[in-house]
Amino acid sequence: MGLLDFEQRKNARVSLFQEILVQGPESSIRSQAADISVGGMFIDHTSPPVASTDLVTVRFNLSPDDGPVFVEAAVNYIQQGIGMGIRFLNLDNEDHDRIAAYVDRILRRPVLQGQIHPRKSSRVSINVPVRVRVLQPDGAEVHEATQIITLSKHGACVLVNNQTNIGAKLLVETGGREFRSSVVWIGNPQPTRTESQVGIQCRGLAQFLGFRFP
Repeated sequence: MGLLDFEQRKNARVSLFQEILVQGPESSIRSQAADISVGGMFIDHTSPPVASTDLVTVRFNLSPDDGPVFVEAAVNYIQQGIGMGIRFLNLDNEDHDRIAAYVDRILRRPVLQGQIHPRKSSRVSINVPVRVRVLQPDGAEVHEATQIITLSKHGACVLVNNQTNIGAKLLVETGGREFRSSVVWIGNPQPTRTESQVGIQCRGLAQFLGFRFP
C-alpha cells in the first residue's frame, strides 16, 4: 500500500468548492473543486501541467470568510482528464486544525434521506452547456441557461443565478434529453461571481454524456 493510499484510509476526506491555486515548477493552475483531508488534496483539473514527485505550493480558502491556507505539497499521482493527488508538507498546526475542523463540520452536516453526502468521490472538471428548470414549492418554474462545471458518477455541480434550497427539484436538459435531479448542497457565493455553485444528485447524466466512473 502506497503512502497516498495510507493517507486516504487514515484521514477522512470531504469536498471543497473554493478557488485553489497551485504553483508548480514551471506554471500555475487554478481549480474550483477538490477533495481535502488534513493529509492532502485531490484537485480537479483536466490536464495538470506537473509530474509525479514535483513539489508545488498550494493556496486555498476553506470558506469565503476564512483566511487563506498556504502550504507546500508533493504531487503523489496524476489522473489525466480528472486531476492530481497531492500530499501536504510542513502543514503548520493552526492550518492543520482549521482543515480538521472543516472536515469534521462537513461530515457532521445533516443529510436528508436519499441524498449523497459531500464525501470524496471521483469526478471530472468539464464545461457543458445545459438548461435547467427549477421547480418552486408553489408550482412555478424558473428557466435558466447555464453550465455543468464538474461531473461525478451520480451527480454534478451546476452554476445557477436563481436562489434554490437543499432538496429542491431541478430538471437538467442537455443533448435533447431531460434529467430529474435533486439539490444536495449549495456552495457559498463567490464575491466576484453572480452565480452560485449547486450540487445535484442525478442518475444517468454522466453515462449519457459519455463518462464512465468506477
